[in-house]
Amino acid sequence: MDGRAASAVAAGVAVTEPSDEPVTTGMLDGRYVLGPCVGQGGMARVYRAEDVILGRTVAIKIMRTEAENPAILPRARTEMSLLASLNHPSLVTLYDAKIVPGQPEYLVMEFVEGESLAAALHEGPLDAAETAGLVGELASALDVVHHSGIVHRDVKPSNVLLAPSPVPGRRHWAKLADFGVAYLADSTRHTTPGTVIGTAAYLAPEQVRGEPAGPPADVYALGLLTLETITGERAFPEASGIGRVMARLVQTPEIPSWLGPDWSGLLGDMIARDPADRPTAGQVAYRARSLPTDIVRMPRRHPPHRLRGVVGGRHAGRSPRPRGDDQRADGARSR
Repeated sequence: MDGRAASAVAAGVAVTEPSDEPVTTGMLDGRYVLGPCVGQGGMARVYRAEDVILGRTVAIKIMRTEAENPAILPRARTEMSLLASLNHPSLVTLYDAKIVPGQPEYLVMEFVEGESLAAALHEGPLDAAETAGLVGELASALDVVHHSGIVHRDVKPSNVLLAPSPVPGRRHWAKLADFGVAYLADSTRHTTPGTVIGTAAYLAPEQVRGEPAGPPADVYALGLLTLETITGERAFPEASGIGRVMARLVQTPEIPSWLGPDWSGLLGDMIARDPADRPTAGQVAYRARSLPTDIVRMPRRHPPHRLRGVVGGRHAGRSPRPRGDDQRADGARSR
């Protein structure tokens, strides 16, 4: 992914591919000079723009019309209200918004130069030090999200932006984006009972059963993301079929033995099938600080993506990913 597409993640949209649209010129509401369309997803197109009042580069997420997707307006309002209530260095910052029916509806967010974690993983797994830092940052951000009564529901690599890190010895600083399907833990206004919301490859078992997703579902997804980041393999690589999705109700991803007891213990707790057995995001952030970083990666000896009934030894390596793995399960009914 080049810089154009990566920038779109900063605006909180899961980009399917860089846009082929030409550079757009013009002024939006007398303040924002639109530049190129840097990416697009099912809900919005994202443009690089200049804020002429404050003199800074921003990312503007312009929503598709309701004719294109009837769910856009409520989700845009959800994302706007939730992001406006949150503040953390590992959360994308919302600067401005305009959600008015009949007019161009958009969110203005920080523009961050960097690729998504999904793009970085196409080049291979990250080392232990980088992974420990990222999981700590994301868990700390989710701790703030959860204490605000919010559940993200779509934690995955394509929703994590890797900004340059100010920390010596670290390449990346993680930023969690895309709160379009997030919701308040005490609200079900956008979710019909039994409906699965999220991305199939990262759904928690309780989400697959159609149960309400609480903070433990985000911790589970973060556990899968962490395992993928350090091994280079998805735990559920073919999760678009209903059989594959349902498999996680009885199977637990294997954890490679070379990760050692500290990593294996934390990951095993995060991806426990029972949400009551998982740590909180705050506990994950605390434990991530003491994770060892001098891990010796062992060569892969078995075919990837094997699952076991209990946590055990899975070997590192990377294999091709089906194109549909990042597809959201919005609207899919539990069986």
